[in-house]
Amino acid sequence: MTESAKRILIAEDDANIRNLLSSYLSINGFETDAVSDGTAALKHLADHRYDLVVLDIMLPGTDGLDVCRKIRQHEQLPVLLLTALGEEDNRIEGFQAGADDYMVKPFSPRELVARVGAILRRTGATVQQGPHKDETGEGAISASHPIQLDWAFKSATYRGEPLHLTQSEFKIMAALMRRPGVVFSREELLDILYPHGESVVLKAVDVHIHNIRKKLGDDGAGLLQTVRSFGYRIARPHDDDT
Repeated sequence: MTESAKRILIAEDDANIRNLLSSYLSINGFETDAVSDGTAALKHLADHRYDLVVLDIMLPGTDGLDVCRKIRQHEQLPVLLLTALGEEDNRIEGFQAGADDYMVKPFSPRELVARVGAILRRTGATVQQGPHKDETGEGAISASHPIQLDWAFKSATYRGEPLHLTQSEFKIMAALMRRPGVVFSREELLDILYPHGESVVLKAVDVHIHNIRKKLGDDGAGLLQTVRSFGYRIARPHDDDT
């Protein structure tokens, strides 16, 4: 399979689940390492390169949410969270920590493998070179806009300074930046984030928007605008005070 070279770190304290996930991912062509606590997960992340982390929230020592937050301090490595807690607030907390997706126990190992593949497709899709072109080759971004995206490296800058976006945040910004001033509904943005029909709460979009605004600082709300009862849009260059 195309993901055969991808390397996955599994952090899960239940040995049965840990071994099951390692087995299912391995037979589907992934390379895996597996650990049982958050401290070991952080050490492996420091010592090795991974393409994705499957991370249980209820880890002993450093819990999964803290591990996810520490990952986000340094890199945009995709994270799939696992938990026995299925309440919406728990899922929102996971997205606020920077998770790309979320699965509630008990779950199907086959579905987890499918979700891992979907996350890797979203975060590793081929894009065209050049900071002013989107992945379809359409929708040039004005060079005068304070936010600029580099499609090749999936990175962003704001007023020339790095804007450290997660892969999901970059997806949202890419959609909005292609059509400045155009309002996208939450449902449209959710479809862009999860095009393969993964079940994710609608509020996940609001969490990602909130996190992007925090990274934009004082200008966040002015650049990434809420249109009440409709959704969100990115300001055109002449709409801001640049």
